[in-house]
Amino acid sequence: MNSSVVIFEKDSSVVKIMQAHLKDFDEVIIDKVYSDYNKGFKYVKENKPKIVLFSITSDRVLCSKMIGKLSEFGINVIALSEDYTTSNIIQTLRWGAKDFVSKPIIKKDLIVAITKCCQDDIKVLKKSQIITIFSNKGGIGKTAIAVNLAYELSKQVRDKVALIDLNLPIGDIPTFLDIRPSIDISEIANNIRQNNFLNISDTCCRYKDSDLYVLAEPLHLEEARNISVNQVKTLFDSLRNNFSYIIVDMGSNVNKLNSAILKHSDRILLTTVVNLPQIRNCQRCLDLFKNIDIPDKNVKIVLNRYLENDEITVDDVEKALNKAVYWKIPNNYFTMMSSINKGIPVSEINENSNITDSFSKLASKIADDMFEQDLL
Repeated sequence: MNSSVVIFEKDSSVVKIMQAHLKDFDEVIIDKVYSDYNKGFKYVKENKPKIVLFSITSDRVLCSKMIGKLSEFGINVIALSEDYTTSNIIQTLRWGAKDFVSKPIIKKDLIVAITKCCQDDIKVLKKSQIITIFSNKGGIGKTAIAVNLAYELSKQVRDKVALIDLNLPIGDIPTFLDIRPSIDISEIANNIRQNNFLNISDTCCRYKDSDLYVLAEPLHLEEARNISVNQVKTLFDSLRNNFSYIIVDMGSNVNKLNSAILKHSDRILLTTVVNLPQIRNCQRCLDLFKNIDIPDKNVKIVLNRYLENDEITVDDVEKALNKAVYWKIPNNYFTMMSSINKGIPVSEINENSNITDSFSKLASKIADDMFEQDLL
């Protein structure tokens, strides 16, 4: 079936170029062309085409509102602009655009973006998913993975993503994102039953203007120690009512509280680095999970700081653990340290780095896997 396309563009010469590019592209049909964006918006709202090619104008407030609304309608918006700086692309994607094509428009770029929209429909989960990042040793990079995975998910799934700092008693997420939340997890845990936070997202700290919401660790050690298993269960129930994806950065000790976190997780990313002591620790974790009745299918192995030519191969790791490796995050020390020191995700340091690409693809894989699991 062909996909209908509506074009928002004030420059008739640009319209002619797009029409020529798409003339022999059988997968799409150009339905309408609008230079009057208000009329175009009304038509799209009523007729719901699959794709809108939306040329960004100087009225960025109008453009941001329209793209956001079109995205809410379930329409794939491909933004077009002469300004293809990183900041402009990121901003446009945050508005809700599915993809970005720079001007002057190259035929290949336009067709690739449209093909992606035709094949990659918005996937809406029926059930919220809790994804916990875990290692039984510190210094493995759990927090960096949690932060960057959550941020990439928030850009891809078009829904609110929660990042929860349960790395008690001392967490680092606010430092990694350079934020100062006014409310922490202990305040919500202590009052959630009494106040019945129907919209817990309002109490979380939003990261810039993204769809990532952070619930920080307590300021005081004593408050962290007093958080109970029942409070965490209630907190998770409330989070599930407000977020599609909940990323949890948890502590390395397997105490009663952390065992409860693991049991309530839909997926556990068991994180390790490739050396013999850490692989042995990873095996101990797998044995522990089995002993506390965590389904093996819920546990995925993630190799952090991975080097292709390392002495210990992926095959060696899989044989030792008797379990497939789910993902490999490359070792990019300088990009990661710059990200941590500046308090921003790696994609805002260098969107073209190998580690940015890895986190983006990991987020996409998890979203796809969770969606398929959700259908079962």
